[in-house]
Amino acid sequence: MTSGASIPLWWTDGWVLMRSQSSAENSSRWHSYDRSQLIPAVRGPHMLTTVAAGRVYDYSHCIGMYSQSGQGFWTPQDFVLGKNGRVYVLSRGVEQLGQRISKINLESEFQGQFGSFGGEDGRFIWPRSLDLDHDGRVFVSDEYSNRISVFDPEGAFRYHWGRTGSGQGELNGPSGLAFDSNDNIWVVDSMNHRAQRFSSTGEFQLGFGQQGANDGQLEMPWGIFIDRQDDIYIADWGNNRVQKFSPTGELLVKFEESSTGVGSLKGPSGVAVDSDGDVYVTDWGNHRVQIYDTDGQYITALVGDAQQPSPWTQTYIDANPEYIKARRRADMEPEWRFRRPVAVNVDADDRIIVLESYRHRLQIYNKLKDYEEHSLNL
Repeated sequence: MTSGASIPLWWTDGWVLMRSQSSAENSSRWHSYDRSQLIPAVRGPHMLTTVAAGRVYDYSHCIGMYSQSGQGFWTPQDFVLGKNGRVYVLSRGVEQLGQRISKINLESEFQGQFGSFGGEDGRFIWPRSLDLDHDGRVFVSDEYSNRISVFDPEGAFRYHWGRTGSGQGELNGPSGLAFDSNDNIWVVDSMNHRAQRFSSTGEFQLGFGQQGANDGQLEMPWGIFIDRQDDIYIADWGNNRVQKFSPTGELLVKFEESSTGVGSLKGPSGVAVDSDGDVYVTDWGNHRVQIYDTDGQYITALVGDAQQPSPWTQTYIDANPEYIKARRRADMEPEWRFRRPVAVNVDADDRIIVLESYRHRLQIYNKLKDYEEHSLNL
């Protein structure tokens, strides 16, 4: 969107958003300031839309709730999109409770779970990330055990690999996982401040990175994404940036605060790229998702729009009349917003899906391709 363009009035759930001036440079202020300028409206269809730099992001719905087991998540850390609409969500839990992988879909259907706390085969202590190979097998990193566990698509344990250390092919706090086009797996070796590539059975192939804040160096990196060209995006958590590398580790682009002060990050944890090349970063420390173009230019931010509870949460609310009364008395807006967004993925339809660790849920946005601006005269 060019500077001076207006954002149209949109019906939301009981509110109308006032007109506002916006641009790619100040769109983050539009979220934090203009969204507080809401005026009552006739209740209409639920629709919250962000418009910036020619892109349109329309909030859809959320999925999730707090749960130690079964339907819901507990301090989720990562998720991955599988075949036939299946989504695998990794819960880290707390102490010895809640560690598991949930199988769901984006229509809020719970399809089962697998994994639990422990050091035995098929169990986790500090699970951090997961990804799928071309056969749909589930690979899970465990920061405590310094190993990668492998399951079949339904959750049956197959094998694990990994050994502790700082030498070539060794791991210390493995975090993000991502497969390349050749079905090799990249592992973010967080406490060794590097990324390493392995075969699916754990044979070391190559690696790059060293501790530091200079270009190409890493400081406790977290998430990772591999694009169609096998270029590697790493969430450089300790340096408050994302760095894009070639398949051999050559630095290509940095995503960070610009000279005009926009696009800043605080502890980025996850990264994803859509079909247009736009880059989405979960800005963990600032409770938002920052969006950049392929060259690292800042576009806008998403801050969370879950005005309506997920179907799972709504079932709980409906069964507790006193809770309903309490929610009516409270200011619920903080609940709509992201709280520690930790991972992001984009599906084949360019839906942006954001996982919140502290609110135990996913929020889903559509990136609209055929947007038309409509004005509302009141």
